[in-house]
Amino acid sequence: MEFLNRSHETQILTPLLSRKKPSFIVIYGRRRCGKTTLIHQVLKKGDVFYQSDRQESAVQREQLVKTVGEVLEIPYEAIFRSWEALLMDLNRILSHGQTLVLDEFPYILKNEPELPSILQRLIDGKKLTYNLIVCGSSQNSMSEMVRSSQEPLYGRADAILKIMPLAPGWILDGLNLAAEEGIREFSIWGGVPRYWELRSDYKSLESALSHLVFRRDSILQDEPMRLLHDNLRSAIQPYTILTMIGQGVHRPSEIAGRLGKGLSGLADSFQKLIELGFIRREIPFGESIRSSKRTVYKIDDPFMAFYFRFVLPNKQRIDMGMGDRVLKQVLLHLDEFVASEWEHLCRTALPFLSIQGMDWDLASRWWGAGLNAQEIEIDGVAQTLDKKHILFAEAKWSLKPDPNGALAQLEKNIDNCKKFGSHKVIKVLFTRREASGSGYVEQFTPRDVLQVLK
Repeated sequence: MEFLNRSHETQILTPLLSRKKPSFIVIYGRRRCGKTTLIHQVLKKGDVFYQSDRQESAVQREQLVKTVGEVLEIPYEAIFRSWEALLMDLNRILSHGQTLVLDEFPYILKNEPELPSILQRLIDGKKLTYNLIVCGSSQNSMSEMVRSSQEPLYGRADAILKIMPLAPGWILDGLNLAAEEGIREFSIWGGVPRYWELRSDYKSLESALSHLVFRRDSILQDEPMRLLHDNLRSAIQPYTILTMIGQGVHRPSEIAGRLGKGLSGLADSFQKLIELGFIRREIPFGESIRSSKRTVYKIDDPFMAFYFRFVLPNKQRIDMGMGDRVLKQVLLHLDEFVASEWEHLCRTALPFLSIQGMDWDLASRWWGAGLNAQEIEIDGVAQTLDKKHILFAEAKWSLKPDPNGALAQLEKNIDNCKKFGSHKVIKVLFTRREASGSGYVEQFTPRDVLQVLK
């Protein structure tokens, strides 16, 4: 699969690696998001990329020395008893402007915890003449290493890049898809480039899911646990929370009740999962995030949402070789799952869409008891930045949308929900395919949504 986007990151990295004085750069992000691929895009001939592993420090240094010799095609077989001695000696080997990359840096730190202090001393003393990039998939440890004021490397990096999953619109280029299929595939794989690359090896979505997810020992069957172990000392409680949310338990009080714990005992796990991008907190539009008592949590990562909705509950059957039977049942309910992800994508796209030439703030759902005491939900609500206009949106994934019926239901819900002041109301309909009919102000399709989410 071709290298996609990352123009923002390359525009930061390229000048830093080309300037006169050496740069120290930190790159981190969840596994499989393309950190290594990005780095190789900006490296020049003669730069050294070293892939760390879990071996002892002495072996790691020996392997780095070997890698340097192989890349530069020179005899380099020295033995160093410390990382400081090795890094200093590389001033002699690497020319000005060359770059050393230490990938999966946390592996080195496990056996060499004093290395950040060594780097602090070398950077502050301007002892290194080459660029140094450290990279890792452990988001917590990498971020804390350079963002915590208590850590030696705080304030020393010339750039700190957190590599995020690709925006939804890029999946059309990555997998050569039409917009409608792009929504369906993104709802499963999310924006992780490696998942797209694996998916591209199969002719159909069903075949990809069968081989990559619904077979015993398939490459992605235990992916969520691996991601949690990358970032957390203990994955048990976060994994349990994800399991509950995936099975439809969204209110924190209900999650705490099922675990037999107080909410305070789950606060750290909720916060860590949010920071890692695995869950999101939702409150109804118009309520304060600090005071609202109607919080719900949703899985924010599409693949994890798919996994905890369909894979984990059927893991025993999959391990018994019944994965294809499970998959056939999953496919029957897939549109229901995609519909939920479609709603979220529509809300995400709203501020970027051209809607009556106005600037819109972020959109949220609204749910709760209407004025008639009946429970209602509106898929998307947003205000203009000047607070003079309010937008209400309905998102439909049905193959045969009834625009007039959807509009009538939306208008009924608007009339029945709590009032948000005296605003001019604008109604928006998101449909899977172009729908004929009139009466609503704006209509958008998957292509419109994916074009602005890129």
